[in-house]
Amino acid sequence: MLNFPREKLPKNPKFLIIKLRSIGDVVYNTAVYSPLKRSFPDCHLTVLVEHFSLDIVRHHPDVDQVLCFEKKSLLYQLGFYYRLFADRYDVVIDMHEGTRGAVMCFVTQAPYRVGHKFAKRSFLYNVKLEFGDLNPLHPIDYQVALIKKMGVEFGKISPSIHISEPAKIKADQLLQAEGIDTHESFCILHPGAKIYDQWEAEKFAQLADTIYSRHHMKTLLTCGPGQKHQVDEITPKIKNAPYAFISTGLQELGAITQKARFVVCHDGGYMHFASALGTPVVGMFGWTNPEIWRPPGNNATIVSKEIECRPCNLQTRKEECWNGRPECKSLITVEDILVAIGEVYPVKTMR
Repeated sequence: MLNFPREKLPKNPKFLIIKLRSIGDVVYNTAVYSPLKRSFPDCHLTVLVEHFSLDIVRHHPDVDQVLCFEKKSLLYQLGFYYRLFADRYDVVIDMHEGTRGAVMCFVTQAPYRVGHKFAKRSFLYNVKLEFGDLNPLHPIDYQVALIKKMGVEFGKISPSIHISEPAKIKADQLLQAEGIDTHESFCILHPGAKIYDQWEAEKFAQLADTIYSRHHMKTLLTCGPGQKHQVDEITPKIKNAPYAFISTGLQELGAITQKARFVVCHDGGYMHFASALGTPVVGMFGWTNPEIWRPPGNNATIVSKEIECRPCNLQTRKEECWNGRPECKSLITVEDILVAIGEVYPVKTMR
């Protein structure tokens, strides 16, 4: 099949969207839920993600159920796959395109197993859609294009992340515990990155000091799981700026991020998450191409340096990159970031 046979669906179809992988991918996947529900108003929509992305989708009003896949024991995984088969979905959409997602799609034995015609495991689908005529350019475009080919109409295309009220309450409690009042101005520095994509700790510290001297704004340091050691390298180097550190789940972090005046971070999942929440973002790009991976919308300013070896890969990456001093990030100065901050959050609006 080359087209989606929507006229053959039952009255109340059960849909399953499979979207594994990273936080950024799942952030962009949220852009398709509401349009899909508007196009199929009587459908039951289930979304399948991995555990680290659960908080991104679990409170979306158009998602009826969330399944969370975890790479546990073989017995657990077999049970999970059996559940996919037993739940009897009518339509399963593989938006992962990796081997695992395609196998999950096939295991459901849904009457309509939808995927990209040119995916490596497309033989496991029975509805193969091709969307090259839509000319997708950015990651979010590819996700939207597949759903468009199912006859779903889109208005404004943007991610949609919903933060629960309990998470907002807990976020206020976390901030107050760190000495940040509900109405106090603060910014977020999120230094977490892989070793070949890091900005120097001393520059983060200098940035915090300069933000405080210019804007009298406290710095909140945040990070993802397993990244606290990067924060610990920064804090001893901060000379004058008051700062705090919070590590928490994505829902609470999202509520905190929405309260921040701006965020400075590396290209990665948190950058896409913060931008989707509407917070002004300064994103530092190193080895990846910002023309492809920059957040959509107009609330992000990108800082990057063009050097001959980017975008790079495992084969071309230099020794200094593996030692935590990648040239593409080292060339970015504190003043570059301060200029970018002025673009996303002009001085006159600071309070």
